[in-house]
Amino acid sequence: MRPSIPRPGRSTELRNALPVVAMAVLLVLGSLGLGAAIAPVAADAHGGTLTRTVDDTTLAPGESTTVTVEVNASERGNFTVVEELSPGFESVEIVDADGADFSGVRNADDELFATYGDRESVTLVYEVTAADDANATTHELTGYGDFGLEDIRASTTGDGEINVSTDDGASVVRSVDDATLAPGESATVWVAVERDEATNFTLVEEFSPAFGSVEIVDADGADFSGVRDANDELFATYGDRKLATLVYEVTAADDATTGTVYELDGFSDVNGSQSATDGTSELSVQESSDDDLAAVRSVDDATLAPGESTTVRVAFDRDRATNFTLVEEFSPAFGSVEIVDADGADFSAVRDANDELFATYGDRELATLVYEVTADNDATTSTVYEFDGFSDVNGSQSATGGSGEISVQASDDDDSGAVRSVDDETLAPGESTTVTVEVDRDEAANFTLIEEFNPAFASVEIVDDDGADFSGVRNANDELFATYGDRESVTLQYRVTAGDDVDAGTAYQFDGFTDVDGSEVTTGGTDELDVQSESDDDNWDLTRSADDTTLEPGESTVVSVEITGSEATNFTVIEEFNPGFASVEIVDDDGADFSGVRNANDELFATYGDRENVTLQYRVTAGEDMDEDASYELSGFAQFDADDKEMSVDGLESLSVGADGDSGDDGSSDDGDDGDDSNDGDGGDDNDGGDGDDNDGDDGDDGDDGDDNDGDDGDDNDGDDGDDNDGDDGDDGDDNDGDDGDDNDGDDSDDGTTETTTADPNTPATTTTDTPVPGFGVSVALAALVMGSVLLARRRTT
Repeated sequence: MRPSIPRPGRSTELRNALPVVAMAVLLVLGSLGLGAAIAPVAADAHGGTLTRTVDDTTLAPGESTTVTVEVNASERGNFTVVEELSPGFESVEIVDADGADFSGVRNADDELFATYGDRESVTLVYEVTAADDANATTHELTGYGDFGLEDIRASTTGDGEINVSTDDGASVVRSVDDATLAPGESATVWVAVERDEATNFTLVEEFSPAFGSVEIVDADGADFSGVRDANDELFATYGDRKLATLVYEVTAADDATTGTVYELDGFSDVNGSQSATDGTSELSVQESSDDDLAAVRSVDDATLAPGESTTVRVAFDRDRATNFTLVEEFSPAFGSVEIVDADGADFSAVRDANDELFATYGDRELATLVYEVTADNDATTSTVYEFDGFSDVNGSQSATGGSGEISVQASDDDDSGAVRSVDDETLAPGESTTVTVEVDRDEAANFTLIEEFNPAFASVEIVDDDGADFSGVRNANDELFATYGDRESVTLQYRVTAGDDVDAGTAYQFDGFTDVDGSEVTTGGTDELDVQSESDDDNWDLTRSADDTTLEPGESTVVSVEITGSEATNFTVIEEFNPGFASVEIVDDDGADFSGVRNANDELFATYGDRENVTLQYRVTAGEDMDEDASYELSGFAQFDADDKEMSVDGLESLSVGADGDSGDDGSSDDGDDGDDSNDGDGGDDNDGGDGDDNDGDDGDDGDDGDDNDGDDGDDNDGDDGDDNDGDDGDDGDDNDGDDGDDNDGDDSDDGTTETTTADPNTPATTTTDTPVPGFGVSVALAALVMGSVLLARRRTT
């Protein structure tokens, strides 16, 4: 063995190594903290509210309006807002997506969406434009929000329609409560104006010959109004109004003769453009006749609970045809009044206060006016609704006979209610389930159970009507009934079957009630059946592949996701990347309805409608600063609209990053320094040992090993260090010399003992490692570098 040659200046080299040591320590600490710094924070919202407002709900062809959707999630998280427009507009444009991660409008301009991540409150603003050649159309606006990872859905409330009108912008109609007057008698005239948009206009009414008198009863807030002294004309001017109703009263002259006809001629003037008034255009004078007048009122149920309704009929019967008006007055006013059947009246209406209605008939002998009244929800048991009505024939009034009042009494749900239950609330197409309706009353009574279905089922069959007097199913399978006499408790059972071709997601609605002597009580309990598809995962194949699975920093490759199914349906493909790439670009979305890439380049999506086979292709680029042993994880799934089912994408799951020709993990780098350490700060200092004259002697390939190696090497010299350190060290930092800080080269153990090893230059080193934890191996390698540098410096000094 050659004697060791003293080498001066080692203390200086030790001092020079200290900055390297310090820097390596900082790198170790930084790498250990990196994992905590990038730990993802997941947020999940759980429901929320969505409210839509429309600036202008009425448009002319070619006009636009702005729609605003305000979203408030119950807590901060991820959610998607969808707006559906039926029919679609000429154009739809998102004005402000309020920082959405993704947003877009379907090409058909009938749907848009916006997806938000980690948000709580947002305001989505978009603009819709009616087509220039649009006909009169009503666009329905519906929408919803899907909140959180479980897609909790909330429907959008607020404005739901936009009307497109193609008329001239105004409807002006005149009506008269009595078109026949006796001399000196009066009649009330209404002129109703309805415009598509607010503007300034003037109503003008002209009469020939002049009436005995004309008086404006209600100008409805006109800016100006007046009657000409000659009683042959009146006017009313309105500013910036859409709607107005002018009411005035005319009186036939006392000396008017039978056969006199008063002609009414009027118009609406908008900036000099006049539109003629439609409706009644004349009043005739004839002698009054009071014979044979008869009007009778009947009420289905003279007793109501608060909020309940009943039907009222007024029958008019004369010996000969004439013009007449039926008037009904109520005290106090009902909660609501609605004319169900005016029986062909020329004019009919309900006063807004729900305290009066009228119906005018021309040249009739018989008429039956049918209307419905509803007691106020807050009506008390002491409330009594009084009816006061009459029939008017040429100004001669006759009181209406028959029922004159309705009283209010407290409702007793236990005395008349019914409850519906369903064996299975979810069906597949073609499947059946049994429905049970139970009635339990305090006392026996005659009643009928009615069950209605929307949409109609494929079949409805009564299984057990529990002794009903009558029962049956409508042929359309949309309704059934069962009538019972003098019963307290019954149980009606019937079986319903969903259609074979019904779409998944269809909801069958139940609407039923119990009718007791004309009083209806809604059936409680289950009110819906949902249809779900019996989807089979084996019918779908989702596979991911890439042109190149290994990338150098800054390089790109194309990834393909192929989806093959057995039948066309709607679905969305989601691809996620961890970490995010330097760039992600969709190369070919294969005709997706919507597609996009998140700005962070860590996710993309593509939505398809009614498809079964698609191929999505996108290009990813590795970051320039990515480590050569790093990798990108690829994960994804497809979500199917029919049943909200998700299926994962199979195939390629990661892309690795590595340099050409130097994997850095086999310890055989051509620089004699393992390939790993030669590329880190070690080779840059002094070729792993600072000798400067033997390139570390670690591989024995330059003869420097013989310097201070062989016999001595097994103990603690850097010849041995080069033999089984660097190749080891670069690999996993597990078996390198000095890595445990025990001052012994090649001793991997933590027991402080010295292991003596004699390197054979003709025998290649073999290293066995466990699979490293990402990031942890780098930390251990850097730690080994620190300890190796310290030991080396100490040895050189010695």
